[in-house]
Amino acid sequence: MKMEEFKIMKSLLSRELGWSWPLFLTGCWIRKRAIFRNTHWANLKTTESEFAKRLSISVAIYINLINKTGREKALEIIKSILVPVGVNEQLNILNSLEPSDNNGMERLLAFYDFMGKGGVGQFVKRKIVQKDSQTLHYEVRDCLFARFYGETATPELTKLFCEVDREFFPKAFPDFKFHRGSSFENTVAYGKDYCVFVFERMNA
Repeated sequence: MKMEEFKIMKSLLSRELGWSWPLFLTGCWIRKRAIFRNTHWANLKTTESEFAKRLSISVAIYINLINKTGREKALEIIKSILVPVGVNEQLNILNSLEPSDNNGMERLLAFYDFMGKGGVGQFVKRKIVQKDSQTLHYEVRDCLFARFYGETATPELTKLFCEVDREFFPKAFPDFKFHRGSSFENTVAYGKDYCVFVFERMNA
């Protein structure tokens, strides 16, 4: 776990649980191992399995919070952890890239290409529907988050990564309007066949 992620987690858990947060988090780390061992990724030695292992801590925290606070409050707390952690991680990735041209579309495409090679995009199926100087529209199928959280019986956590997109993309690419077509719920997390990503350049 990166220090930045730990600080966010510590801040939220200490506020909600008080002095007992270190004991709580220790219990989560123990439970994380058991959660991961019960997935099919535990038997694999791949980049995807390493990514899935990272997600196990979120399931452990969520389940342990349910036992302490109830499901509704637990979901609220884990959302307050996962969304800023996810946004910060993607912003750090974006800031590390050096597109040949720093205009909006070049930057957006550089991020798209990187995520397909070194980010979560390598673990899903992506299809570009439209790509030109004004618009990037693509679909994501076989979502890793949906597969992992489905296998760990916490499918509701998948929706939190839709929230990461909702916060990250407007911050990262202010020249574009990010949407999912007719509804923000056009994602696998909400029962659709694929996730819709549409970026439309806004008029100056």
